[in-house]
Amino acid sequence: MNCTYSDQVTDAYLSGEIEGPEWRTHLGKCPECAAKLAAESDFDLVIKHAVNEERLQTRQLEAHVRNAIRNSSPWKSPVMVLVRYSVAATAIFATLLVATFGYAKGRMDLSATCGDAVDDHQEEVIGKAPRKWKVDDKDVQALAQRVVGDPQAPQRVAPAGYHLVGARVCVLHGKRYMHLDYSDGMNQVSLFLRHQDNQRFTTRVLSWFQNNSPAAQKVDGLTVGSVQKHDIALVLVSASSVPEVEKVVKEAGSRL
Repeated sequence: MNCTYSDQVTDAYLSGEIEGPEWRTHLGKCPECAAKLAAESDFDLVIKHAVNEERLQTRQLEAHVRNAIRNSSPWKSPVMVLVRYSVAATAIFATLLVATFGYAKGRMDLSATCGDAVDDHQEEVIGKAPRKWKVDDKDVQALAQRVVGDPQAPQRVAPAGYHLVGARVCVLHGKRYMHLDYSDGMNQVSLFLRHQDNQRFTTRVLSWFQNNSPAAQKVDGLTVGSVQKHDIALVLVSASSVPEVEKVVKEAGSRL
């Protein structure tokens, strides 16, 4: 049997009127309304529990996020990791670019210098073009001090069995060198020395990637050897073979 008060139980429960004496008396006599009140009460408990549980999970999530932010390093974030890798890649690319450019520039400069050295040897030594040569020991030492920074350099780098014929200043690839003419009585060789001072910072950086070890090559029928040590560049021109010139250059370089 349907109670006429059954539809009013929910409103009375929500408004608090259900606590009144009239409703209490009715609920004690009407099983239908009492059952509906119990259902409303149970549903209310479920809602409250769900809300409280959600608040608990929200607080836990918030605490976890705050703790992660507090303990995290800025370098571990995805953005900073990407930035760090980008910086590293840029640095590696820049180093490779400088190394490649430095090596290429060194090869071109050396090739031009060796070409000029061969021209000077052919013109001034083989062709005996009229030039003013320093032959006095004091004059040669003074010239060596001015160009190379060491007055004894001509004696130290002289090839075994050769004596100094003369010395003068020449220009190879736009740079001033000391041209030394040596002879063993039958053959003559030209040796060029230069002290590399007052270099710009960029020039020094590029020189790190240049090959300054003893080397020799054929240029216009002559053999040209070169080496650089202790900021002194040495170039030698001879009619000897590549291995012989490379050996002489290596020995001369060890005495710089």
